[in-house]
Amino acid sequence: MYFIYSEDHFLLTKTVNKLVKNLLTEKEYEVENYSLIYNDISEIYTSLNTFSLFGEPKILIISDAWFATEEKISLHRNYSEEALYRILESKTDNVVIFTLNNERISKRLKIAKYIEENLEVTNVKTMQENEVLNYIKAFFTRNEKSITDHDAAFIFQSIPKDMQTLTNELTKLSHIESDVITLDDIKNNLSKYIDNDIFELSNAFVNNETKTFLKLYKDYLLMNDDISKLIALLSSTVVFFRDVNVMKQQGIRNEEIVQITKAHPYRVKIAISNKLNIRELNDKIKLLYYIQQGVLNNTMDKDNIVEYRFIKNMEDKNA
Repeated sequence: MYFIYSEDHFLLTKTVNKLVKNLLTEKEYEVENYSLIYNDISEIYTSLNTFSLFGEPKILIISDAWFATEEKISLHRNYSEEALYRILESKTDNVVIFTLNNERISKRLKIAKYIEENLEVTNVKTMQENEVLNYIKAFFTRNEKSITDHDAAFIFQSIPKDMQTLTNELTKLSHIESDVITLDDIKNNLSKYIDNDIFELSNAFVNNETKTFLKLYKDYLLMNDDISKLIALLSSTVVFFRDVNVMKQQGIRNEEIVQITKAHPYRVKIAISNKLNIRELNDKIKLLYYIQQGVLNNTMDKDNIVEYRFIKNMEDKNA
């Protein structure tokens, strides 16, 4: 059994796909996907202990493995730790891969310690700047195009620190007919990620300013129809707000927070002055996670339900 986790959804998916591909080179498997949020755990257990229609063993990819963290994420109503242990202790020819889109797992929970001791655990670290720059250049090389180090750095600075968003933009740029990707090509074709607008949008969300949020939200969607991109940007900013307030509670001075975060002093000042406490900020981070997963899994109507969830969260806080 395997347990793979990462805060970057793209890198997590890429690592899981690579593992599955390697397993499939060894023998034939039927691959099944489950979620501990959306699937009944008894259904997963039954599948684990049966063969496929043609007698092949299976690879079960079980996402949303939040049981290994101390986050208060609601799993499927029929989830239980007892049922989870039945899966973990099953002796079959089938392969189980648990996945978690989070940066860490608990060091205290008994179940997390069991995972560390009995499963093959992989923490997929987010890429550092030099690794991302190499990824950008290698991407264009694979597509028989070239780019300068300077222009690769410009792309890095212009895009949210999210590998899926970056890959989407690189794919778009790779369709340019020229063999050399120039700075003008990048400026003319890269999506416009306007930090100030996103910061104001996030600030309105954090401070439950529903009217302002809805106006900025609709304006953004008029220019960018990728809701996942917006959620990633919002998550990044709300996490920044939360982390700044954690540091403030630890007694770290504003000047030191600026140095640690490498953010503009005004941005740090606004984050500190927000109206919500850390618990409420965490609630918003969890909401953004649920929306992102719902959009990625096509289980949430992005045209209506997403907006409703935003409004409900802000109006509940104002009640």
